Amino acid sequence: MRAPRLMLLGVVLGSMVLLSAACEDNDDEERPLPQRAPAATPLLRTYYLTQTTPKDMRAIKIPEGDAFDKDELTLEFQMAGNELVTDVEVGVTVGGGRNPVNYDLYMRLISPRGTTSAWKPVDLATGNVYYPKQVIPFLYEFDGENSTGTWKVQLRDPIKDNDGRLLFRNATLRINDGEISTVRGLANNANETVSLDATQGRYDVLPEVWTTLFTGDFGYFGVNAMLLNQFTFTQSFSVRSLALNFSILQREEAKDEDVIFLVMSPSGNYAFYQLGDAGLSVDVGVGKLRSVSYALTEFLGEPSQGTWTVALVDKLIDSNTFELRVNGPVDIGGGTIAVQSNPITLTLNGRTY
Repeated sequence: MRAPRLMLLGVVLGSMVLLSAACEDNDDEERPLPQRAPAATPLLRTYYLTQTTPKDMRAIKIPEGDAFDKDELTLEFQMAGNELVTDVEVGVTVGGGRNPVNYDLYMRLISPRGTTSAWKPVDLATGNVYYPKQVIPFLYEFDGENSTGTWKVQLRDPIKDNDGRLLFRNATLRINDGEISTVRGLANNANETVSLDATQGRYDVLPEVWTTLFTGDFGYFGVNAMLLNQFTFTQSFSVRSLALNFSILQREEAKDEDVIFLVMSPSGNYAFYQLGDAGLSVDVGVGKLRSVSYALTEFLGEPSQGTWTVALVDKLIDSNTFELRVNGPVDIGGGTIAVQSNPITLTLNGRTY
């Protein structure tokens, strides 16, 4: 299968301009790009293997201009399956140097047949809350077409102003929930849970990094700057939902939004979140000991088997630290909260092939 390509389309030039034209420099050793991701299934593919995102990856700038017909950043995804399409969705993550609420970003999708969707806005923030990965649905535009072939995701900032340039970090294309037709009809009857005790997991103070105003810009500080825990799943099924649970010690002056975390599948698909203020907590003098749980839906159709990774980082360098703990507050019933063993745990649920 031919590897997908990333290129900048220049209509004025009447020819394809290679990716290097969109980078700040061409020093592959000092500013490399992540590895290309393999297909998770014939109908699900992430552009870059998120686990290999380096520190300060080369800046791939999304074109900015006053007219839609000028140029776009085009991502090509080679898909297969030979399935009739019912719905498609594209998840995209970008970075930048300004507050994300001030940016303008639009996306459109082109099928192998050449069917082109309308441009759709990508809302990067609501108020002061930034959503690192946005998922744009295409629910009807490609109904009845064949899944196999080259799909093109195009991105652009249509307004040339002083809001800075958006930087492409990663994207995922999912057709029909990522599942072939013989799997979609099956019942949700599979699950597997992996917990990491004190000898298996990495329990430590979260690394601190300085980031841009884009909280989720993991292309700026790199995945290896984060505290990584890996979970090996042996069963083989199509994932429908994922649950993550962990405990964390939050110092008194530390802010909830300073912790961000990535969940990465074996194929490089990913979800990115801020800690928030949900969950159980108890006062332990120096701060709060918290237990939090998340239900993640970005992994529909992902094969369960293999090594999944959870990565956490503190995006502010100061004395107000966070520490991943193997013990945390647990509701033991009757309204009683007790501190007991609560290791970081990942649970996958889905359909057996």
